Amino acid sequence: MAERHPQIVGNWDKVGRTACDEMYPDSIRFQDNGLYFGLKDQPGTFTQWDVGTYEITGSERINISTANDAIVTYRFAISDDTLTFVDHYDCQFRYRRAG
Repeated sequence: MAERHPQIVGNWDKVGRTACDEMYPDSIRFQDNGLYFGLKDQPGTFTQWDVGTYEITGSERINISTANDAIVTYRFAISDDTLTFVDHYDCQFRYRRAG
């Protein structure tokens, strides 16, 4: 069952860069209607999260539709203005609320 999590709605910018998080966007916008838009700083660069849907399925779980239309579950947490994700390879990456 989907949960409401209004804290995720808004614009986020990636904090730091590592080899494991290269495939994820440098900035992302989550809308309250369940859609998201991801962008890389260099236009035309591949991102696993380009545009699609998201659904929070638990207190620390989110399903995100990826560039190949697969629905992938990630762990996530929000603390203050930092949004942290962990993928199924245990790659941890963070975003800070923009603006």
